[in-house]
Formats: sequence, C-alpha cells, structure tokens
Amino acid sequence: MPEGPLLRLHSAPMVTCPACGAPTPEGARFCPSCGGSLVPACPVCGAERPEGARFCPSCGTPLVEEAPIPAGQERRLVTILFADLAGSTSLGERLDPERLREVLATYFAAMREEIEAEGGTVEKFIGDAVMAAFGVPVAHEDDPARAHRAALRMGRRLEEVNRSLADRFGVRLDIRIGVNTGEVLAATRPEPGEPMVTGDAVNVAARLEQLAEPGQIVVAERTARAARGFRYRELGLRELRGKRDAVPAVLLEGETVGPVERGVPGLQAPMVGRDQELALLRTIYARAVAEGRPNLVTIYGDPGVGKSRLVREFLAWAETESPAPYITFGRCLPYGEGITYWPLAEILKRHAGVQDSDPTDAVLRKIETACDAVLEADPSIDAVRTCRAIAYTAGLEFPTAPMSGREPRQIRAEMHAAWRSFFSALSRTAPVVAVIEDIHWADDALLDLLEELADRLLGPVLLVCPARPELLDARPGWGGGRRNFSSVSLEPLTAEDAGRLVGHLLSVDSLPARLRARILERAEGNPFFLEEIVRHLIDEGRIARDGDRWRATERIGEVEIPDTVQAVLTARIDLLGPEEKRTLQRAAVVGRTFWPGPVRRLLNGDGDRVHDTLERLAERELVLARLGSAFAGEPEFAFKHILTREVAYESLPRRDRARAHADVAGWLEEVAAERSREFVELLAYHYHEAYRGASEDPGVDPAVVGSLRDRTFAALLEAAEQARLRFAIGKSLKLAEKAERIAAEPLERARALEQIGVTAIGDYRGDLAWRCLREAADLRLEHAPEDREAIARVCARAVEAPTRWPGSMTDVPEEEEISRYIAIGFDNAGDREGESLVRLLTARAFGPFSFGGGRELRPGEYEAARADGWRAAEIAERLGRPDLASAALDASTSAAITLGYYGRETESVERRLALADVLDDPWEVGDIFAMGAWSEAFVGDYRRAVELGTEGVRRTEGHEATGLMIHSLCWIALARFSLGEWDVVTDELLPRVRRLLADRSEEPPYFTAALLGPAAFIKAAREDPDAVELEELIGRMSRRPRHHSVALAAWLAWIRIRRGELDEPLDELRRIGEAPASPARPLTIRLRAEAMADAGRLEDVPRLLEGARSFAEAGGLRALPAHLDALEGRWAVATGETVRGQELLRRAVEGLEHLGARWDLARAELSLAEAIATSRPEEARERLTAARQGFERVGSVLELRRAAGLAERLG
Repeated sequence: MPEGPLLRLHSAPMVTCPACGAPTPEGARFCPSCGGSLVPACPVCGAERPEGARFCPSCGTPLVEEAPIPAGQERRLVTILFADLAGSTSLGERLDPERLREVLATYFAAMREEIEAEGGTVEKFIGDAVMAAFGVPVAHEDDPARAHRAALRMGRRLEEVNRSLADRFGVRLDIRIGVNTGEVLAATRPEPGEPMVTGDAVNVAARLEQLAEPGQIVVAERTARAARGFRYRELGLRELRGKRDAVPAVLLEGETVGPVERGVPGLQAPMVGRDQELALLRTIYARAVAEGRPNLVTIYGDPGVGKSRLVREFLAWAETESPAPYITFGRCLPYGEGITYWPLAEILKRHAGVQDSDPTDAVLRKIETACDAVLEADPSIDAVRTCRAIAYTAGLEFPTAPMSGREPRQIRAEMHAAWRSFFSALSRTAPVVAVIEDIHWADDALLDLLEELADRLLGPVLLVCPARPELLDARPGWGGGRRNFSSVSLEPLTAEDAGRLVGHLLSVDSLPARLRARILERAEGNPFFLEEIVRHLIDEGRIARDGDRWRATERIGEVEIPDTVQAVLTARIDLLGPEEKRTLQRAAVVGRTFWPGPVRRLLNGDGDRVHDTLERLAERELVLARLGSAFAGEPEFAFKHILTREVAYESLPRRDRARAHADVAGWLEEVAAERSREFVELLAYHYHEAYRGASEDPGVDPAVVGSLRDRTFAALLEAAEQARLRFAIGKSLKLAEKAERIAAEPLERARALEQIGVTAIGDYRGDLAWRCLREAADLRLEHAPEDREAIARVCARAVEAPTRWPGSMTDVPEEEEISRYIAIGFDNAGDREGESLVRLLTARAFGPFSFGGGRELRPGEYEAARADGWRAAEIAERLGRPDLASAALDASTSAAITLGYYGRETESVERRLALADVLDDPWEVGDIFAMGAWSEAFVGDYRRAVELGTEGVRRTEGHEATGLMIHSLCWIALARFSLGEWDVVTDELLPRVRRLLADRSEEPPYFTAALLGPAAFIKAAREDPDAVELEELIGRMSRRPRHHSVALAAWLAWIRIRRGELDEPLDELRRIGEAPASPARPLTIRLRAEAMADAGRLEDVPRLLEGARSFAEAGGLRALPAHLDALEGRWAVATGETVRGQELLRRAVEGLEHLGARWDLARAELSLAEAIATSRPEEARERLTAARQGFERVGSVLELRRAAGLAERLG
C-alpha cells in the first residue's frame, strides 16, 4: 500500500487521555485537560497498580499477565437511571454541613446498594443526584427491567432510610427518578475519574427526572417497551429542556402480578410444523428429479427461526437418496445490498477448486478445466463462450476473449445463458441442489438470474434459498405465479416443540422448572434463541458438563435470560476476555466470512495470537472454522450468525470503524492485486465506510479525509461501471449516486453524473438519464472546455434518451434544447470517426421521429435524417460495432415512420434484422424485431408481423428487457386483430401484457396502444361489460401527447359510433384527418374509413379518399388500398353508382382475402351481398353465408345483426 496520509490513519496511534481523548505528554500521571488518571489500575477496585505487580496491593486480585490490551471505547445500548433529591436546598439551610454530609452519605450508600443489587453501576454522585448505568461494563438481557426494579427498590429503601433519618436528624428525603435507554459511548476499562458513559441518553434521563414529582419515576417509552412486567400511566409526548423533539414518556407505577404476557412476533402465515416443512422439501426435490425440471424453494423465516437447520436436515436426507445429488453452496453478503453475483462466484470457485490467493492464470486454468469437464457431455453448448461468461461473473476475463467492451445487456444475456448451460450440464450426471443463502441481501440482478434459472433450466436442479421476510419488502413479486416456485414459511415453534428442543440441546439434572419455563418464555419458539440461551448458561458457568451429561451448578439461581437475540449476543460477547472480544470486533469489520490476516492487521500489531484466539471463539461457537479457505495458508472463519457479526460491529466506535474499514480496504488492494475487479464492490464498500467515518470525525487530519475520499470516489465509480456491465442496474445506480454525493470538484461530479446517466438509459429511465447527462455536459463545458472528446461523448449520450427512447420519459425536453446539445457534440467531435460521432449522427437522424409529431416536416428534413442514419451506420460498421449500426439504421427509418411511409424503408429494416444474429444485447435485438413487427403490421403483411414479433418476444424473454417484450407483444396483437384472431388478443396477449406491466398497467407506455385499442374494440364489438374499463384507459391515454394517442382517439371514436353516437365521434375523426402526419397515420386512415362506413354518413368520403390513396402509394402500404376500396364501394352504391360500387367492393374482397384479414373480409362480403341482393340474390346468399361465419368466429354483434337483417330480406 503506498505511503501517504491514508497510511497514517491506519497506523499512527496517538497517546491520548482515555477519558477525554486529549493529547497527553509522555510520562504524565494525570490528563492536563480533564484531570483523569493516566496510571494503570486494578480492574476490580480501581487502586493504582504498581509496575510488575502480580497481585493488587489493595484488594489482592490476581493481575494476570496478558498481551497488553489498550484502553478503548465501545458504543453500547444502555439504560440510564438518574435520581435527585427534591427540596435539597432547604435541607442544606436546616442542617449543619457535617450533619448534611452524614445524611447524604447514608442516602447515597443505601441507593448504591439497591442499584448494585440489580446489576447497575453507579456512574457518579453529583451534589445530591445519583447517576447509574445498566449495561456497562457488562450487559444483561434485561437491563431496562433491572433499571425499573432498581428505581422501585430505591423508593422502598428510601422509606426505611427516612425512618432512621427522622429519628436521628428529624428530616425526610424525597427523590425523583428518570429512566432512559439509548446508545452511548462507553469506556471499556474505565480508569478512576474517567466517565463511564457519554451520550444524549444521559441528558434525556436527567431531563425526565426533572419532569417527575417527588416520589415519582418517569420512564422513556423506549425503555418501557423493552421491559415487561410493569404497570405504567401514559404521560404522552413531553417537551424536555434542550431537546428539539418531544419525548414520549410514561409514569412507572409498579410491577404486574402473575406471568408476563408476551406477543408472538414473526410472519402472519399459518403455523407449519418442522416435520411438515421437511416433508414438503422432500416432495419438491422428488418432483424435480422425477420430472427432470428445475424448482426453486424459498424458505422464509425470522432470524434464528430455524432456516439453516431445516436446510441441513433436508440435505442430510437428500444425500441418502439414489442417485445422491451434487450439492453446492453460495451466500449473499450483507454489505448494504450484497455483492451482486457473489454466491455464483463462490459456487464456481468451489467447483473449480479456486483459492483467492491463486494467480489469475492459475484461476483461469482451473475454471476452464472444470467447465470443460462439466460441459463436454453436451456438444450443443459452446463451452468456450460459456466458460468465458461464467468466469466474468466472478470478475475474471480470458485475455483471448474479453467481454468488458460489450454492452451491459449483451454481457448480462451471455452470463444468464452460461449459468443455465452450466447448471443444466451439471444435472446430466446427478440431480443438483444449490443452496443460495441469505437472499434477502441479494441485489435485484441476482434475483432476476435465480428466477430465470428456475424457469428455464433443463434438468433436475433444486435451488434452495433461505431468506428473511424482508425479501418480500424489497421484491414483493418474488416467485409469484410461477409453476416451478415454492415457498416455505417457518413460524416459531409451539411450546411443546420448543420444550423438546431444550431437552435435545441439554438434558440438565436439577434444572429448576421455573428456569426451564423462563428459557422457553424468552425464546418464544425461536430455535436460535433457545440454542444461544443454553450456550449463555454454559459460558456463565451456571450449568457444567459432568461426564456425558450436563448439571446445574450452585450458581444456577437467578440466571438472567436474554429476551432478544441482540441481548443474548451482547451478553455473550461481554463474557469474553479482552483479547477475544477485540478480535471478534475486528473480525466483524472484515465481514461475516473473514481470515486471520486482515484481523491481525486491524489489531495494530497485537494479533500474534489471532489464530489461537479465533479457535477459542470457535469453541464458544460464536464463529465457525470452515473446512476450506479462499486463501492458501489462511484458515477461513465465519460468524455463526450474521446477527453476531452485527452486534460485534455496532459496538465499535465510529472512529474505530473508519480506521478499520480503511485497513481492510488496504488489505484487499494488496491481496487482490491484478484481480482487483473481482473485489471492487467490496473494496468500494470498505473505502466508503472508512471515508464516511473519517469525514464525520473533526479529529481526523483533513489530508487523511481527502486521501480517503479520492480512493472512495475511484472505487465507487469503478464498482458502478462493473455492475452496469453485468447489467446489475440498480446496484450500479446506487454506487454511482454515492460517488456523486462525495465528488469534490465539478469534473468529478461530471464523471459521476455521466455514470448515473448512462446506467439510467439501460434502465429505461429517460428523465434521470437526460437530467444527469445534460448537467455533466454543462460541467465539462464550463470547467474543461479543452477536453473536446469528453464533451462530445457526454453530449452524445445525453441526447440518446429524448431522441431514441422518448417513451422512457415523462417530460420530453423541447426540440430546441436537445438540438443545442447535439450541435455542441458535433462541434467537439470533429471529423474523427468514433463512437461519439456515430451516436450524434444517430440522435440527429431520430429528430423527425422525436419532434415531428404535431407538425409537418420541414423541407429536406426527411432526406437529411435518412442521410445521417445511413452515414452513422456505415461508420459503425467500419468500427466493428453492430450495436451502433443497428441503432443508426433504426434512426434512418425514423423520418419515414414519422410520415407513416413504412413501406419505404424495407431495406433498412432487413439490414437490421440481419444484424440480430451477431448481437447479444437483448434490448437491441428486441428493438430490431419489435420495429420490424410494427412496420409489417402497418404495411399489411400481418403474418410476418406476427413472426417477427414472436421472435422478438423469444429473444427478450428472461433478459430484463420487459419493455421490449411488451413492444413486440403489442404489434403481434394489432396483427392478430387484423387477421381476425380476436381470442388471441383478449385471452392471451392482453392478460400477458398486463402481468408484465405490473404497477404500470394504469400508466402504460404509448406503444401499448397497438394492443389496448384493438382489445377495447373487440370487447365493445362483443358487447362485453368489461369494455368500459379499457375504454376509460385508452381515453386517458389518448389525451397524452404521444405518437399513438391519435390512434387511440380513432379507436374510441369508432367504438362510440358503433354504439350509435355519431356527431361528436365524427367530428373527432375529422380533426384526426386534419392533423399533421404522424407514425399512426396508416392505422388512423384505416380506422376512419371503417368508422365512417359504420356511421352511414358518407359525405366526407371524397375528402378522405382524395389524399389517402396517394398516401398509401407513396408509403408503400399494401393493406390500406383494400380498406379504401371497401369504403369507396359503399359510398358509390349509396350515391347511385351501383356498378362501380360493386366493382370496388369485389376488389376490396379480393384484396382483404389476400391479406388474410378475415373479419375485414367478412365485412366487405356483407357490404357486397347488400349491394347485389336485388340483382344477384343467389350470389348474395353465398356471400352472406361466408360473412356470417366470419362474424360468428369473432363474435361481433353489430355485424351479426346486419347479417340477420339481410338474411330476412333475402328470404
């Protein structure tokens, strides 16, 4: 690690006063700032300890020689009792000073006895006030209750004291008491005169005491909630002097009589016994094996409720099955939201025999060998590509086949496919059970992958995922509605089962029944609580091993039983020796899994016996020694439970945490070396925690804070980019946002904003992307105008969302503003053919699409946009970037799409389709097929539109590209409607899209108009009562200024006309016809034609036909002429041109039949039958029969009524 200010934070301890932290001169016996003692003292009586003494000269306590443990401080949750005499001023006036001293000494001695009887520690006497702390120096599980009982005892004892004082001095004392619980900073080994606790909890206790009347005990509500078995009177919120916010308080009135009532925390699901849960897991496994299909089971439960034990029992059973399964493990880490793909990296490294101390080339060889062995059984799998993607999950790259230059969505798709292949191949030789522990810590990207594995693996693979209930808070839809997902919810054990568990843990002779009941009451059926309580009794020596049994010792008496996991663990940790406790706390900084190396560093050179200390901690079962290790030569340990780690970690002062995190970050940099990318998220976490703590500490040298900030910023940005490349979008955004918050100067902020914006584009969050990238561009323009390449790059990305993905934005910027950034980008890009120039040309080519809606295109705008798109595509192809070429070709078609000329750009569409097979980015591939389906649906090749849309769905499903999947499904829906396949639209496509939209179903993207319009029409045509709901939705959407809002307005007008409303809908159709060109124009002309025919008011037909036919020809639209023929034919018949009308209707029938548009064909057949009913009745009957079959197939009520009327006329 390089020398510098940061290193001094790690290794330059200062000689300071343990009480106030002030610097002290060498050899000083007392602090020059606060007067506190600086000499060693006996830990029992506090007397000065002479150098070299083996026993205390005052109390005789053995002074055991240990490795020196420096005095320190801890953060602790304690309960403070503050008592003060009422009327002490008048007492001083009445009594002689000597007598007053005797009265107070009697009072203080009595109060100390009562406080210490409940395990409290008298912190100090201040005048006539008493301050005591419960929870220091040793914590108990019921410190709040002890403080309650001490306060009540003090009141009773004072009555005795008053009787004596009345006889001796003729006085009576009254006290007021305040009790409060809160976090304090506590001295670990207080010296004489040193304050034991410091914090606001002390002040609040003193202020609560001032609220009390003489003889009263006022308790903070927080303290009362933690102490059961007492009676209170509510005081409500009370204003306290010096406190900004009011504090809720109660008046303690006494203890309750009888057993303490306890609630049952946990899930609200029905209780399920453990035998049933185990049987369910066996059934799920057996089904997976029998069907050869994957399954995922989530085991929900509160911490310690028995998830891990259930998994162990299940695995023990599974190993006895034939064939025995291949069992593997991975775990999610809790650093904020966990390391994205850490569990899979663990599975891979364990399978390949990788140690983190292996050099990179050895690691890659091991992974390659392991993958080849697994994948060789299936020749259809590309082993090289799969191995490359799996290795990248762990942050590794093969030099001959790098992945880092690819688009994040492409990398994500390849990683997902690789893990599917890997697990599927593993299951060919034996069933696979993969346990992914603690998935409530998992990032969304990992959860997405697990869902995909459960849906799409081939073979008997069971994914077992223990999780806390918080998982459903972060991921409410986890596993919902999927066939291969199951869940198991663990409730606390029943009293009977919990009693049996205690008997299994220990068969204790002479264990009092009351104590056994107390254990069961405190544990509340939580197996971990029960286990930890028993171990606590062992640690305290209250029960002891006698041969192969346990017995209660004479000390069993009033054993305090912790009432929460945190209390149990805090009490157990306080029983450790100083060396063990410090080691445990430093290990907690490293993480749940740790190694002696970093722990030794955190002990600042005091860690020569770290390994032995960890072994002792393992014997106490606070930590576990693992069989293998990630680092050669370093044993690996893990906290037995994550809550143990959390309690130990939270006890460290924040200043110590900051130093420790900086040390761990330095250690990671040293051991990771060339493989640092594997650990970059972990490195960013430790650096960020170190910087945050140092920046909040005014005592840290600003140079140290600055050095930490620099390293933190760099690590956060690198971690954000790596997460983005793995398509862990949520994680990437959070990391980049952290970097932005600590940016020290404008260009750093620009870098962070650019990272946020680019990531947001991939998350379809256009507003965020535009806001961040625009600001990044402005910062670079102001502070680094000479960095032209960076300016061009940021401007190019800034305009991407509003030009190509306007559907991702709720507030699309004005054309003028976007054009400004495009111009700035071009000015700085110059003529160099690079990525920025391609993106800028592409953005400019999208201009007509983005801004042409609502206005006519300017002269030459269409041609210029098309030229920009083609030029961008040519440059992209020369750069070897098919992804950029696809985007450019998409842009080259946008001007034609804006005008509705879909048939003009078939060449660009086909070129994009040809690129699909060389692209791995599911978003880009999905857009290629969705746009192809859109184009064909409007041109009139409905079958091909379905084919392209279906392929788009196939290629995007399971790849976190829901928006593109919906896009394809909607164009499939329009094509299916046109083909007369109405049931597919309403019964399959509509429900599927609604599920995919989830919470966006009420504010769906604009392109859903291609589904929602036809679906609403179908329901209305069938006179389905559900039609109203859809009509309201498309009515709201039609008022939004989007490309397809005009189409929705046309659908709605047609629906209303068919219900008999004419004037207002016809006026709406006229307005639609007079509006500027839009991408929906081919559809709106078709809908207007059909609606006008149904209205029977044909006076506007000539005006419609006048421009529509030339438009269809100019736009290469093959379907529209047939619809126009049908309309003109009916208009000709109605105006007396019967022969011409019949000819047009026959041409319409022929054209619609060729298109496969069966419902429209049936309508044209009916119109022709009506036209020839008099002159050719036989043919009319044949046409009518064919038409009726078409109407019956789809269930269109209005047409069936028309057909019935014609049939009646024909006889």
